[in-house]
Amino acid sequence: NPRIGDVIQKLAPFLKMYGEYVKNFDKAVELITLWSEKSPPFQELIADIQKRKVCANLTLQHHMLEPVQRIPRYELLLKDYVRKLPPESPDRDDAEKALEMIFMVAKHSNAAIAEMERLQNLWAVYQRLGLEDDIVDPSNELIKEGPIQKISTRNNSTSEKYLFLFNNMLLYCVPKVIQVGAEFQVHLRIDVDGMKVRELNDTQFPHTFLVSGKQRTLELQAR
Repeated sequence: NPRIGDVIQKLAPFLKMYGEYVKNFDKAVELITLWSEKSPPFQELIADIQKRKVCANLTLQHHMLEPVQRIPRYELLLKDYVRKLPPESPDRDDAEKALEMIFMVAKHSNAAIAEMERLQNLWAVYQRLGLEDDIVDPSNELIKEGPIQKISTRNNSTSEKYLFLFNNMLLYCVPKVIQVGAEFQVHLRIDVDGMKVRELNDTQFPHTFLVSGKQRTLELQAR
């Protein structure tokens, strides 16, 4: 009585470890590329290994990609298998449950990749801001960023500023003239909690709006 559903059910929970592998894949490939360029002995070693019969004329990067593709392949295999199983097959219930488990594993793997990408993007933003301790928090979420004009009511002029909007705070920044290290200097942090935004009808300065929060009120002009 050949069947695979029950076997895959036993193995499916362990397949979540592929999420860790997939998360690190891009970084691993970058490292191999970097050291292949920097170190001729390393490049020779890789080339020597790739010539071996067991490698089937494929590159190291190709072999590294195999585990990344494994979960989607399991999913496709099981979908096909379930579709072609006779309705009365004793493996039908187990196979359908196995497919559901593999689908959850694929979801877990994709979520791990998405979370890693979010953290990498967040870290890149923090580096541009100079990694100030009161700002750096891995749970933050960047919603939008971009240049803005600050309106000075004293002398009726505008100056170039930059905004970073997170889920919990708005950072009002000034671009650094000499960009060594951080790209921006944080001038003001306004908490999103209690913050209000109101559009203004100013004929002299179109597209203006008022941002008012616990810390301060700003009159800003968008492009």
